Formats: sequence, C-alpha cells, structure tokens
Amino acid sequence: MTFKSAMGILSVIIMLAAYTTYIWQTARAGGVRPHPFSWFLWGVVTGVAYLVQITQGAGAGSWVVGFTAVICFLIGAVSLFKHRWHFSLFDWLSLAAGLLVFLYYMLSRNPTQSAILATATDVIGYGSTIKKGWAEPHGDSAPSFALNSIKFIPSLLALGSYSLATWLYPATLVLMNGAVATMLILRGRHLETSPISSER
Repeated sequence: MTFKSAMGILSVIIMLAAYTTYIWQTARAGGVRPHPFSWFLWGVVTGVAYLVQITQGAGAGSWVVGFTAVICFLIGAVSLFKHRWHFSLFDWLSLAAGLLVFLYYMLSRNPTQSAILATATDVIGYGSTIKKGWAEPHGDSAPSFALNSIKFIPSLLALGSYSLATWLYPATLVLMNGAVATMLILRGRHLETSPISSER
C-alpha cells in the first residue's frame, strides 16, 4: 500500500467516525438538528468538487470528498423529514447557488473556476448552520465538525496531483469545519455560564 492510499483510507475512516456520530445524534429523540438546506447545498457543491478532483487526477485524495457528498444528502434528508422547518429567503438562495455551480460545471467543464465557485458556495452554505448554531449551540455537533475538519488533512496528503482545482476545496473545509466546531463549543459554554442561562 502506498503512502497516498494509506492517507486516503485514513481520511475515509475519520469521515465514517464523524458521520456515524452525527447521524446517530440526528436520528435520536432530542438530538441535534442539522440545517437541511446547508447539508443539501454541501452535497451539491461537494459533488462538484469531487468531479473536479477526479478529472484533475486527485486519486486517493478524492475518496473522502466523494463519500462526503453522498452522506451530506443523507443527513439533509433525515433532518428535513424528522423536524419541522421554516426556510428563509437566504436558505433558498444558498441552495439555488449550489445548483447553479453544478450547472456551470456541467456546461463549462472548467475545473479551476468550478472549484473556486464550489468552494465559495460551500462557505456561503455555512451561513444557515452558523446562524442556527449561534442561537442553539447544543443543537449541533461540535465533535462531528471537528472530525470533519481533521479528515481533510490526510486527504490533502493523499492527493495525486496538486493544483488550485484539487486542493482549494478540502483546504478550505479544514478551516470552515474547525471554525464551526470552535464556535459551537465557545458559544455553548458562554450560554451555560451566562446569567440568563442560569436563571432558567
């Protein structure tokens, strides 16, 4: 087994740990409530990122991206049907942006531009999750976001080729997932120790 294959497998193992935890927390009564539009959007743009990586020879570094796209749709569907939601205009526009990125990739087949658009749209997709997480930090899973940050580190090492089209998306998600995990932890601690929280 080559080093890159080992790193690709490690990233998938970390991903499975992250999403097993997250899906269990989502499915159980009183568990976390992931924002479905964020996860559907991430499914679309992660799918675009995977297609870009495949065409650019990313190799084992793309494995975790492909699996992640599938699971994003699964989590979005579970959350959508398990909870009642009222979606804002921002939610609808974010999802539409993801679909436009997919359409752009299919029509242009420009890997670098598609990777940049997919990454930018993915970051926008965090808006709904960050907004909900700030208001209800215990309604999402900090450990899962932390693991989803870590999983992209070995995937970057596993890339078969390095270009903006192959490394931009996973590198950005290392930062974004880590930032969300940190926000959930710190915000949760703040609310637990705030005077308003202690009075409830």
